[in-house]
This record gives sequence, C-alpha cells and structure tokens, in this order.
Amino acid sequence: MEKLESLTARRQLVFANEEERIRWRRRRRLILSKIPECLSKRIVKVSFAHDLEDFEEAFGLLYKRYRAVGLLPSLPEEIFFTPYQALPESRVCLARELKTEEVTSTGTLVIDSALGLPSDCIYKDLLDELRAQGKRLAEITCLAAKPDIYSRNGLFYVFRLLYKYAAAKKVTDLVISIHPKHAEFYELILLFERYGPLRYYPKLVNAPAYLERLPLTDVRKRYEKAYLDFPEGEIIIDFFFQKIFPEDLKELSKAYNFTSENFRYFFLQKTSKFEELDPLFQEYFTDYFKLHEEEKIFERASAWL
Repeated sequence: MEKLESLTARRQLVFANEEERIRWRRRRRLILSKIPECLSKRIVKVSFAHDLEDFEEAFGLLYKRYRAVGLLPSLPEEIFFTPYQALPESRVCLARELKTEEVTSTGTLVIDSALGLPSDCIYKDLLDELRAQGKRLAEITCLAAKPDIYSRNGLFYVFRLLYKYAAAKKVTDLVISIHPKHAEFYELILLFERYGPLRYYPKLVNAPAYLERLPLTDVRKRYEKAYLDFPEGEIIIDFFFQKIFPEDLKELSKAYNFTSENFRYFFLQKTSKFEELDPLFQEYFTDYFKLHEEEKIFERASAWL
C-alpha cells in the first residue's frame, strides 16, 4: 500500500484531469478513514431487527446520536423512531461488535409504497419525478453510529445488507436525505449523486439536507469505474459485490419486520406516537396490525398506570 505521507505530498501536484483529482481524493479519504482496514478484517456482525429488544437498541442509539448532535429535544422515553420503520417491507439493520454484541450502528431501508418515503415531506416533487419515470424507489434513513471510527465504519456493513435487500426487492434507485457536512462522503465514497437542493426537515431541530440518489441498475459498473484501478478500491469492490457472509441468506429471507406486539409496545404503550400519526398511517396500521379502538384506549391507559 502506498504510504499516506506519499499521498499527502501529492497535494502539490497538478492533476492531468478532474477524474484523476477525484480518484486521488477518494483513495486518500479511504486510507485516512481506515475503511479498507475495517472491511478487509471483519469488525461487526449485522442483522435485521426482529424482536422488541433489537428495535429498542436501534431506536435508543438513534435517540442518543440525534440528541448528541442537536437534532432532537430531550424525550422522556429516550428512543426515536418513525412510522416508516414499522411498515412490513421496511428493514431496520443493526451492526453489533463481534465480541460484546453491543449495537454500534444502525440504518433503515424503506421501500416506496402508497404511504411514500420519509423524504416526501420535503422532496416529494423530485421523488414524484422519479416515480413518473417508472423508478422503484427505496430510501436509506435513520442512520446512526457511535462516534468512534470503527463504529462509523460499521455502517458499511449496514449499507451492504440494505443494498442487498433493496436488490432483492427489485429497487432501481436508492435515495437518501443527508446533512450537508456528510454529502461529500456519500458522493465521493458511496457514489451517490446530488439530486435535490438544500432544504430543511420540519420535524428535526436545525436539520438541513440534500437529496442524494444512487441508481442500482448499473451500480457495479459505477463502483468498478471508481475503484478498480487502486488496491484499496479493490477491497471496496470485493466487500460490496463478491464477499458472502454466513448470515446473508438468513437475514435476507426474513419474512417480517414489526410484529403486532412490537407495534403496540412502541406506538401505544411506550409512547403516544400512534395519536400523532397522519390519518393515512393510522388507518393502515389499524388494519394491518388488527388494532381496535377499545384496545388502543386500554393500552394507552395502562401505559400511565
């Protein structure tokens, strides 16, 4: 591997073209962030949340990280989640440290449906353009990681499993709304493209975002073009497109996301989220989880006893 000092010294060079300059920046960012190291030697185990404890850990980490960076006010329940995470085709992914099994990062994939995507609240006009072109969309959302570099790099394992799930669901385009300070990383390293102007999330505190898009129909070609001509890049290609983990088949074949018990716990007992939902979500969840008005009233009352 070329020494980092050598790469840094090349700042003084005049690049032959913009593509060469971007390639140098990409390689340098990989090395500085220790990404090849974290992908070539496995650092976490990933799975989709399926029981109450899994979801509680994911939502707890989301709350802690969003609270730490000022996106959320203090909440008595100390968890954060959205109704999109309870939809049957959504998947909440967890990365756990290999030895302790402590959750170090999490992310969620939401498949587009009649209820839309999380980013519809600020980018519906642009997402509708893609839908009108026949694109099958999915959104990566609710990302969080502990602040150390290994936990942050554990998100690559989360992305990998979410990508594979999206492909299995015949998704053509991934979208994500990302804070401007992270946009360069998603564009340079994960090869997302800027698709929407700067807008602000209304339900988070001081939350500017860019809409980013990654077409999946030719994603391998995109990665090969960006990464195949230097050794650290080959690790990226191997990680996303060639490597197979023992749990892949098991996780991708899981047939459910939230159970009715999970839904009742988070939306009716631990919080009053159900009462705050858009009527379309209320109607959908009432039917899907077989909720009844008497049950909702009883469970909300029980939560305060």
